[in-house]
Amino acid sequence: MVTPLSRAVATGVWMTSIVKLLVTFSTSVSVEKVRPLQSGILRLKHPSERRPGLPRESALLFYPQFLWETLVKAIKIARTIVWVLSVKRRIMLDPNYRNYTDCALTPMQDDDELTLDLLTKTSGAKAAIDHLKKVHDLTHANPAVAAE
Repeated sequence: MVTPLSRAVATGVWMTSIVKLLVTFSTSVSVEKVRPLQSGILRLKHPSERRPGLPRESALLFYPQFLWETLVKAIKIARTIVWVLSVKRRIMLDPNYRNYTDCALTPMQDDDELTLDLLTKTSGAKAAIDHLKKVHDLTHANPAVAAE
């Protein structure tokens, strides 16, 4: 989580949105046992909502257990939020935080399409690069040469 936060700070991305995404994606599986895009802030349950064939749960047993589960989940999420915010604060206090760079933030060089794995491993990527070069050559052609 440190790398996306560092990249966000270096590129000027709004930090609150990154923090929300990191917390959601890092806690949804461990806390709610669901994929991140299926989770929410609070899971509402009712004792009558059970699988077919299972007996209805007693409200005296259900609600204390539900309250305890909700409290434990809230504590886990709060701990994650505090940790992410502390990492964010540590990054912001670094005097060189705007100078952070890594491979993803490095501007492309002219020969990168020949050397980067992402662009050289598949024939589709190679074909896409060839197409982009062709479009560039056609749209940026020298008018004097094109008139001949």
